[in-house]
Amino acid sequence: MKILLVEDDQPTSSALTDILIAHYYTVNLAVDGQSGLELAMAFEYDLVLLDIMLPDIDGISLCRRLRSKGYPSPILLLTAKDSTTDRVMGLDAGADDYVVKPFDIDELMARVRALLRRGKPIPSSTITWENVRFDPINSEVICGEKLLRLTPKEYCLLELFLLNPKRIFSRSAILERLWDFAESPGEETVSTHIKCLRQKLKAAGASDPIETVHGLGYRLRPPAQPKEPATSVASYSSDKNKEQAYQKKVKASTYKIWEKFQGKFAQQFAVLEQLAIALKAGEVTFEMQQQAKQQAHNLAGSLGIFGLMKGSLLAKELEDILESGSLLEEVQVEQIANLVSSLRQEVHKSPEVKSEPDSYSPLMLIVDNDLKLAEQIKIEASVWGVRVEIAIDLDIARQAIAQDPPDIILLDPNISNSTEDGVTLLRQLMQESPKIPVLVFTRRDSLTDRLEIARLGGYAFLQKPLPTREILQAVSEVLSKNHVTSGNRVMVVDDDSAMLVILSTLLRPLGVEVTVLNNPHQFWEVLTASAPNLLILDLEMPDFNGLDLCQVVRSDCKWHSLPIIFWSAHTEAKHIDQAFAAGADDYICKSTKVTELTTRIIRRLRRVGFQKQKSSRGDKALA
Repeated sequence: MKILLVEDDQPTSSALTDILIAHYYTVNLAVDGQSGLELAMAFEYDLVLLDIMLPDIDGISLCRRLRSKGYPSPILLLTAKDSTTDRVMGLDAGADDYVVKPFDIDELMARVRALLRRGKPIPSSTITWENVRFDPINSEVICGEKLLRLTPKEYCLLELFLLNPKRIFSRSAILERLWDFAESPGEETVSTHIKCLRQKLKAAGASDPIETVHGLGYRLRPPAQPKEPATSVASYSSDKNKEQAYQKKVKASTYKIWEKFQGKFAQQFAVLEQLAIALKAGEVTFEMQQQAKQQAHNLAGSLGIFGLMKGSLLAKELEDILESGSLLEEVQVEQIANLVSSLRQEVHKSPEVKSEPDSYSPLMLIVDNDLKLAEQIKIEASVWGVRVEIAIDLDIARQAIAQDPPDIILLDPNISNSTEDGVTLLRQLMQESPKIPVLVFTRRDSLTDRLEIARLGGYAFLQKPLPTREILQAVSEVLSKNHVTSGNRVMVVDDDSAMLVILSTLLRPLGVEVTVLNNPHQFWEVLTASAPNLLILDLEMPDFNGLDLCQVVRSDCKWHSLPIIFWSAHTEAKHIDQAFAAGADDYICKSTKVTELTTRIIRRLRRVGFQKQKSSRGDKALA
């Protein structure tokens, strides 16, 4: 299911997006009414979640425009305005439902499901296809009695076919339905995800539900033996535990977002404090009052979604007082001062449930057609802090490497198709740069085999059968040596020398060569001398700021494609927008946790290496 979220408040939109994705919905985000209108008319959505107070076009007007154009999808209004008049205006404009901020997450999701059922023939319980049960309420897929662990895209693929049993979907249609327009992957991505979904269903004992219609696309294959859903007490005995685990996951995710935007909330509150001081001094202006009203509105929605309901209500009360826009009376001035004083304590609180600490999670790709063994390794790898992807043939392996380069590969050289085997893949990988460490895992044990693997560049030779613990011990030893082995030159420009020391200290143990510069006047000389693979810029510097330097790089033919990350203390949307408009590839706040910071830099370096690798292959092909 694809949802369009139109919300200009960044903390609220981030939290809602995270919650919707956790329920396996695909989400597109618009931050103003005009963008929301353009997206709604350009793409097909199953539901629109629409805030009322938006830049350019307000939510009521946007809803009215969509309905006047015959827009058929359900529209749910989200707003802090809760008067009867506001509700009537929203429903008269064509909205299907109206939810007032702050709202309960469970209630919101129930309303979302209800509207989706109204717009599409979605069952209220499970969908059954042969021995596969699809549960949209709990976001689960069960084959027999086994719970399948599907990725969000695999889940959405299965849902798409089950809800549209007679429709043929081309790969381009599937991309439009299930992928964010900003991702823009190739059509081969669809084939890869369908192949992985088929693998997981087959491994769980299910038949292949997806039929390939050559020249047209894919559709749901009619089930051989339709069955009614099994509904025994035993099959639902763990529902309560699952729900508790889910709630804990959502709360932990929400806390991460709270941590990210806590500084912004403090800035919003500072505007209200300045207003209270100016009111007492009799120095308030109309612009100051309007700005405070907007910040109170944002806080009312944001604090509520993070569970700080008292703070949300206080902010809403402030917004109501400031709503009129007329001069405030003496009693209202005193009331505002009291509300701001009470709100101060709430803004500095935190949600009760904290997230687990972030950690660097390296990615291992297992290339082996023994799916049972691969799944065993995957389960235990989570304890070691290693993420795992599985490819049971060479084509899937190449797709996985191209889309998300792993940190390490566990390869069975016996895996093969009609023209090649795993040794061929190993040979190709060792000719590329950057090289990914490859651990060969095989039943072969001759000296000739070991010598061939060693000559090709295999990092280690592991013989089957081998306990999972020993496999992961070998993987851990390789990963602990270096996260980056080539294409690892980073240049950091920041006028704060302390920041340069911190970033260098973090990156050098990971195998990264770091060049630092605290004087922007020497930028071009140091850039050409160090020839970095990645450039990290502070936003605010004297004489030449990060935006200036970014534009200079983008205008030079030699350096225009150099990846650039902005690393700044500024978290305001306008600064982020300015950075991306100047040509940034990423924007990281200086308050970001060090593990997330290093992970994003390392992944960006790996991506750079593989882009060069693909470009090199293309140049050879043209030659």
